[in-house]
Amino acid sequence: MAVIALSSAIVLIFQFGRPFGEAISLSLALMCTMILIHLLIIRARDRGAVSEAVERLEERMTDIDEDVGNLEGRLTGMEHTMPRRAREEIDPLFAEVEVLGTLVKQMAEAMSDLETKVEDQQSIAPPPHMQSLPRYPHNAQPPQGYVPAPEPQYPSAPPLGAMPAAPENYQPHSGAPAPQGYAEAPDPHHGGMSELDRKYGIHADRGADRPETALGDMNGHAHEQRFEGGGQTAASEPIRSEPTPVSTPAPPAPNHAMRELITSALNSNRVELHLQPIVTLPQRQVKYYEAYTRLRDTSGNLIEASAFLPEAIQSRQIARIDNLLLFRSVQVIRRLTSRSRNAILFCNISSVSLVDETFFPGFLEFVKANQNFCDVLVFEFSQPDVAAMGAAELESLSALYDLGFRFSVDQISDMKMDFNSLAGRGFKYGKLHADYLIGRREAIHGHIHPSDFGDLLHRYGMELITDHVETESQVLELLDYDVKLAQGNLFSPPRPVRAEVLQGAPAPGPRRTAAG
Repeated sequence: MAVIALSSAIVLIFQFGRPFGEAISLSLALMCTMILIHLLIIRARDRGAVSEAVERLEERMTDIDEDVGNLEGRLTGMEHTMPRRAREEIDPLFAEVEVLGTLVKQMAEAMSDLETKVEDQQSIAPPPHMQSLPRYPHNAQPPQGYVPAPEPQYPSAPPLGAMPAAPENYQPHSGAPAPQGYAEAPDPHHGGMSELDRKYGIHADRGADRPETALGDMNGHAHEQRFEGGGQTAASEPIRSEPTPVSTPAPPAPNHAMRELITSALNSNRVELHLQPIVTLPQRQVKYYEAYTRLRDTSGNLIEASAFLPEAIQSRQIARIDNLLLFRSVQVIRRLTSRSRNAILFCNISSVSLVDETFFPGFLEFVKANQNFCDVLVFEFSQPDVAAMGAAELESLSALYDLGFRFSVDQISDMKMDFNSLAGRGFKYGKLHADYLIGRREAIHGHIHPSDFGDLLHRYGMELITDHVETESQVLELLDYDVKLAQGNLFSPPRPVRAEVLQGAPAPGPRRTAAG
């Protein structure tokens, strides 16, 4: 285009004799015109290419729309036909499962009846094996004056007062020799009865059963056979048998070192509050917390509750520890509620504190002053403590229940406990060891399978919490049993509460002097 414009300018100057400026202007105008035309042509060409590409895209989109329509039709058909086909295939399985469930239920009832019969039979002591009376050899004559006793016909026992006559040469001395030819009978209260006990599964103390004390009538009297010298027998006189004293285990010896450590830790404020979360499964979200008390010695070593609680109970310092735990638990609850966290806190309390006349009145006043925390503070007791509660402990529990507080029972190992009665007394939670639930440890459950224990508590309005969860394998097995709440070191070990949360100290009052 530049060559054409230059050529046109030369032609105008030399051929037509036009001025140089005019020729240059005309040549530039011609070149601009050619450039403009060239640009218009290129733009039209690009527009055509774009139009062709858009048309191809539209055609492709039309094909995709058709494919999507076909897929929607197929999915709609599957949505309508799959449930019907699934029901047609699953209904026979459901019928078979229902039949199997009925058979299993009948088998369980039959096994329950059989177990009940076996327990009833085992509860009845089997008749003792009657040892045969000693006999003389056929060629031997019985001692003078000996009247052989008739062979007893089992099971009818001889009258208690009818004792066989003693031989004439009988000497009431344990070391007297037996008459010649007399076969000494074995002691049924040592060898024979022990064999019977092992055979029939009877656990009875045979040590107190001796021939001289085993005879007695239904009124609790015993008869003592007295012999005088010369083979003459005295009349048996009834005497009143003294009740056999029950041997009670001696209380453990006091651990003075631990007692001094507890006193020093309380006086020096070396008592810490630790919290462990209770999480939901399978999300593992924190829902509740449990408070624990830990002591530290002068060297800063942490002392677990299992080490100092027995001595604290024996030394009557447990009430002071419970008082401190309660006060700090209320402080933690205030911090949680100030952050709009509705986490419930479990507070462990000894049943001894419930009957402490010095501690419990102040304890009751303190919880009355903090009654607004009754929905988020749960008092926890162990199952052995709950089982040993008497009228005084239950009255204290009733006072707390009337204030709106609820309770939890942990360390459950006996599933035959009356949890319906506990629920009526305000117990809302029950804690069971994970190994008991999944069958790794044997628990006292009677006819209740451990996997059904959660449903049993739910039936009474209680909630099951599985504690001592330590491994992931336990979690997988607990999920198979549809466990909702779990607690253990796998999720988080007990951690100490920060010092800034525990500001202040418990009010002195009567609670401070509870431990004496």
